Amino acid sequence: MGEQFEQRAVPFFDYRRVFSEMESEFVDIFRDVLRRGAFIMQSDLINFEKACADFLGVKYAFGVGNATDGLHFALRAAGVGAGHEVLVPGHTMVATPAAVVFAGATPVLVDIGEDHLMDPSQLPAALTPRTRAIMPVHVNGRSCDMLAISAFAKEHGLAIVEDAAQAMGSRFGGRFSGTWGDAAAFSFYPAKVLGCLGDGGLVVTGDDDIAESIMRLRDHGRGSDGVVRDWGLNSRLDNLQAAFLAAQFKRYPAV
Repeated sequence: MGEQFEQRAVPFFDYRRVFSEMESEFVDIFRDVLRRGAFIMQSDLINFEKACADFLGVKYAFGVGNATDGLHFALRAAGVGAGHEVLVPGHTMVATPAAVVFAGATPVLVDIGEDHLMDPSQLPAALTPRTRAIMPVHVNGRSCDMLAISAFAKEHGLAIVEDAAQAMGSRFGGRFSGTWGDAAAFSFYPAKVLGCLGDGGLVVTGDDDIAESIMRLRDHGRGSDGVVRDWGLNSRLDNLQAAFLAAQFKRYPAV
């Protein structure tokens, strides 16, 4: 007779918990931001971006409207566009291949292993002359085999854009998920371990040119000098959400 397992019901995530655990602090933050009139691209966002960059050990971090936009921006900034293919895992949220399509490229599915993560041994079969990048997805806090994926990308001259939506703080080989590739995007959807009270995301990179491009793409294509050089989007993380996130991030290492 087979081994018997206890059956337990797992409750759905209660979104009210995000607010209830820090209600007093969140209300104070709301009042402070409201009184300062600090809504778009203000100090709360700048300080939160720096805190995230310092935590992850990366040079740049940019708050964006959501992780899907972040992946889209990262792909474009890494040189992905029309006529290119991007290798993505067969098991992921639809936002992953959608970001590839938004960048003008074609997603190519790569099979997964028993861990539900991209199987590096399946990458060669998916490679074509049009392949420009790999987008590994770190699922449920578990990191892909970034040593193998990085080696394959280096061998074939491919960019790596990590979908780290579910992996803020996860590690592989002593490094944080999201710090292995050319760029990565994280999600602050309320159900995430670090979630805001709405939508939000973060893009990180250590590359100066990619950083400059992402900064433009999230703000209508405008550079720091105000000149429009790209067709960008209006996808900046709200300053209020950044303030909410910063309050939670102070205790994040303990989580």
